[in-house]
Amino acid sequence: MIVPPCGTPGVLGYYGAMKIFTCFRACTALAPVLALAFTLASALGAGPLARADAIDDYLSQERATRQIPGMALAIVRNGKIERISTYGTANLETGTPVTPDSIFAIASLDKAVTATGVLKAAELGKLNVDDPIAKYVDVPLPGVSIAMLLSHTSGLPDMESALLPAHYGAHLWQHYTTAELLAAVHDAELGFPPGTQYSYSDAGPFLAQLATQKAVGKPWLEFMQESLFRPAGMQHVVNLDPLAIIPLRVSPYTFNDAQQLIRDDRTEREYGEIYNDIGMTIGDFARWVIMLDGKGPLSAASVQRICTQATLTDGTMAREVYAFSGYGLGMGLDDVLGERVILHTGHSGVAWVKFPALDLGVIVFTNLEHPKGSDPTGMAIAVAGMLEPRLSLRALVAPKGGEPPAAKGLRHDYELFLAGTPELSRYTGHMQPTMWAARDTFGGRLPRLGPLVSWQFLRAAPVEGEPTLLFRATHTHGEIYVRYSFDPAGKISRVVWWHL
Repeated sequence: MIVPPCGTPGVLGYYGAMKIFTCFRACTALAPVLALAFTLASALGAGPLARADAIDDYLSQERATRQIPGMALAIVRNGKIERISTYGTANLETGTPVTPDSIFAIASLDKAVTATGVLKAAELGKLNVDDPIAKYVDVPLPGVSIAMLLSHTSGLPDMESALLPAHYGAHLWQHYTTAELLAAVHDAELGFPPGTQYSYSDAGPFLAQLATQKAVGKPWLEFMQESLFRPAGMQHVVNLDPLAIIPLRVSPYTFNDAQQLIRDDRTEREYGEIYNDIGMTIGDFARWVIMLDGKGPLSAASVQRICTQATLTDGTMAREVYAFSGYGLGMGLDDVLGERVILHTGHSGVAWVKFPALDLGVIVFTNLEHPKGSDPTGMAIAVAGMLEPRLSLRALVAPKGGEPPAAKGLRHDYELFLAGTPELSRYTGHMQPTMWAARDTFGGRLPRLGPLVSWQFLRAAPVEGEPTLLFRATHTHGEIYVRYSFDPAGKISRVVWWHL
């Protein structure tokens, strides 16, 4: 357990009565901060104190800059957990520090977890990933397979942003049963024919979990505990029922329109035993990442299937605009400076990356909502670059030859993206709806990033055969690494960005 010293303090206003928070180091209290503010600094964790290193310095600085109350780091290499570090506060009302035993909501990290459950059920002969969902769940979705649900190519709209409002109207409840969620899916109209487009949807993994449950004949979480979690050594996985008393549960935070820190009520809604968030310690999730080595309890063949790029019916690849541009079964896929990476993010401010060829995985959990700028994926990639210099984006310098002709206009494209008004004619047909959907996900981090200060071309290197350019967008309070790829006609065919 590495406990870093208190980093550079960052101060932000939060909504509520005056509180006083204290940062502890070596059992010595620092001065409390003023009303309506708190100091973002490292908290005392379990185990002996250790000297801070470059990773601690980087994460402490970024935690302060991004105004993250608390976070945890895990590094896995060669099939083992190499390091767990914790920083800051799990609950601002009680001053409870983050420790290795803190239970974080993993949010959309459960999409890859769900996929491992489906593939485990397939290993046991209970289902086939290409089976139609209607074989297991009573939904009118002809032509939709379990694989399409996991790869977001089914055509189903998103559950929270589309299906629930469409089915229940203006009266959105705070508590839903699994049956009520399924009723909303049952009445859904597909946004496109199955397999023809990519559109991120929480409804797909929900149905895949129901299919797994039906196929194996027992509750989904019970099956996962018996078949994957406990065999992998994951001892603290829980259903984050918002009404349950769960010791060491980490409190979630976000920012309101006035940029005051508030509780994030998203995890305080009851969605039933299937759709509720899963909670676990960062050590538990590190053991799940090790499972992706394919040495048990999940087979190497199953891992390979999950990590295979989803292909649309016209032969093109499913594309996302986020910290990853490709997608498998519940799994983000991409490339960092020529090294293949598998990864995913979660709305609650959590992420993981794994570089299979290097046998290196980095997990970063925070308790600040991802769209508000916690951006743990970028921090995980930065840490990976400290461990493996070939992955270091921050070490890149601009080439002496200047920008290639294809770079012309890309700064403007980025500025339009920041403004939420991308020029869609610049993108391929498959990218246009994805780019339009992605425009809203970036704006929440701008108050902490600040204005764009400079734009620097860094690298030209193909990704999966497509000409690709990498840039560093320096904002007042952070750096975004943006990568563009192009099709033969010169249209932008993929975009990925990482906030380091």
